[in-house]
Amino acid sequence: MAIKIEIQEKVGRLDRFLVSLHSEIPRSQWESWIRGGNVLVNGIPATKNGQILHVGNIVETELPNIAPPATYLIPEAMDLPTLYEDERLWIINKPMGMVVHPGPGHPAATVLNALLARIGSNAFSVEKQNENEDISEGDYEINQAWPGLVHRLDRYTSGCMAMAKDENAKTCLQDQFKARTVEKTYLAIARQSRKLPEIGSILISAPIARHRVDRTKMTIHSKGKEAHTRIKVISKSMGLALVACEILTGRTHQIRVHLSSIGAPLLGDPLYGGATTWQDKSANPLTCPYPALHSWKLSLDHPNGKRLNVLAELPDQFEQYIIAFGLQSF
Repeated sequence: MAIKIEIQEKVGRLDRFLVSLHSEIPRSQWESWIRGGNVLVNGIPATKNGQILHVGNIVETELPNIAPPATYLIPEAMDLPTLYEDERLWIINKPMGMVVHPGPGHPAATVLNALLARIGSNAFSVEKQNENEDISEGDYEINQAWPGLVHRLDRYTSGCMAMAKDENAKTCLQDQFKARTVEKTYLAIARQSRKLPEIGSILISAPIARHRVDRTKMTIHSKGKEAHTRIKVISKSMGLALVACEILTGRTHQIRVHLSSIGAPLLGDPLYGGATTWQDKSANPLTCPYPALHSWKLSLDHPNGKRLNVLAELPDQFEQYIIAFGLQSF
């Protein structure tokens, strides 16, 4: 894969910049790649890993070949809050802080490990999985490697999450995500903004792509993937708003990016401009260390054709924020 990037802002050292673009490639490997003359800056091979990049510089290279690490998936029995279950599907109220699938730093104790214990790994062809497989929240087309998973919630997002127990059920759910017939509504606590409606709802339509420099972030970009979010305000208080967010597409960090784009970042989400501390009704500072986001409602078709509608209760911590800030829920 070829890379050709014009530097648009201050990024510092060449090696660190390349790591920020492709963190799956170890820095030591990038350093060897640079020393070997495989990275060009303004058409000239770079010889120093610490070469400072300036605005307007053109960086060109081919990605070095790597063998991505693999991990064996181990079934782990866990008692997770179940919203619906039969022999084909399992829908849970995912706890806040629980990782969905194994990855760097989280080799086990994930939702996927619990699913395999629930059904037995014989329901899928499971030997090795690529822990770097990119599975974006809601995207149907990038879930082939992980058995049973058809969408994902971020680690600190709680709420409704549906999983398949066999290959046919997984295909059925993936087709629904592709056709956008799955209905997903989230609850979020966001900063008040003049662009949030007093009555009714607004539709945010803005394409989303991965940030060119900070690879942990997503951003609105004209060449990104189509993304649509409908926002409705439930209540406002203390400079905050409790909002219902219906995602009509499923992109990584979609709600977080779209709300931030209208000046209403999530409480507890500094990555997109949100505050982690806010004054409650008694003027005392209250800390919210993680994005205040909950997957509240989920509606989809069972493989037998029946429409399923599930609702996930708010976690205690989210309820406490609503009370502390004087927000009215429903």
